[in-house]
Amino acid sequence: MLHQHIKGLGLDIIPIHRIARLVDRYDNETLNLLFTAKEIDHCQAVDNYHQYYAICFATKEAVGKALGTGLVSIDWNEIEAEITSQNLIIHLYGKARYQAKKRDIQKWLANWCNWDQHILVQVLAL
Repeated sequence: MLHQHIKGLGLDIIPIHRIARLVDRYDNETLNLLFTAKEIDHCQAVDNYHQYYAICFATKEAVGKALGTGLVSIDWNEIEAEITSQNLIIHLYGKARYQAKKRDIQKWLANWCNWDQHILVQVLAL
């Protein structure tokens, strides 16, 4: 069995209503600063789109924590959450990818849950 070391852990909890206000208030140009085009397309295609935007937002926060940088030196749309029926897959671009490479992070494990109108996202950097 291959032994993988945990190189970072990130956790974020966010109320869905907070993201709902943000998403409903901003235009597409502003949303493109926070979310990738794939995230926006996916979120807009589902009935409970506020929940999906909250998952994407919390994933970005959790990944920033796991990288040890926060989102200070990384653009929001350089971290992408791909939400499938069974998984939460993380894709990194630009400065986020560089930070992961610098820390020798080769794999991400991520999951999310919804309870009491909050989204919790947990990520492990391996």
